[in-house]
Amino acid sequence: MSDNSVRAPSVSEGAAAPLAHARGSDGTVVLFALEREAAPFRRKARGLPAVRVAVTGIGGAAAGRTVARELAAAKPERVVMAGFCGALRDGLAVGEVVVPVEVVDDAGNRWACASGERGRGRLLTTNELIAGPDDKRKLGREHTADIVDMESTTVVAACQTAGVPFLGVRVVSDAVDTALAPELVQLFTGGRLSVWKVLRLLLRKPSLLGEFRRLDRDTRLAARNLADALGEIVTNESPPVATGGL
Repeated sequence: MSDNSVRAPSVSEGAAAPLAHARGSDGTVVLFALEREAAPFRRKARGLPAVRVAVTGIGGAAAGRTVARELAAAKPERVVMAGFCGALRDGLAVGEVVVPVEVVDDAGNRWACASGERGRGRLLTTNELIAGPDDKRKLGREHTADIVDMESTTVVAACQTAGVPFLGVRVVSDAVDTALAPELVQLFTGGRLSVWKVLRLLLRKPSLLGEFRRLDRDTRLAARNLADALGEIVTNESPPVATGGL
């Protein structure tokens, strides 16, 4: 698919921080894997009522623990899983926000998202970071998927069980033809990121500095665009009705 539209699919670890005043059962919970993804939205959401943000940590297990705590504390009106994603096809640029209508895993399980009119495309969740362009394109073809992350299936499954609407809001941080060095793949999938981990890696391999600069530029753009989109969604859209699996 060569145009810039996202095709619609065919159907055949962290502590929560309250923003404004969470109001028990009528708020919106917004989850991010990384603080870098969350920071611009935290600033934007200070004036928004009944919004709660939690940073989960990377991967499905970490996200699952956090969403379980949030759902046990009070039943929210909706849960939003937000953050960076990788593109699985050409035509999706860094900074482009995608609100998928469907989440799938590599075993073929599918969950519908309460995405409303913004919905477009399919999100694939995997257990590992997909770093190579060839691997991305292959996964995109195999699963008819547009973007990939590492958390959403765990969160959407928990929401479905609890009867809480799930919304995915993802922003492209790496295009389909962008490759990550193996050292960076290991860094980003090794748990929580920290400045010290990054500095140690750069001391061991200074040649990665250029790639870090590119990542810094791209993720800053992505996080800003994500915050803008989330601000509009939380402010202007009523929480949708919960949807089940497909």
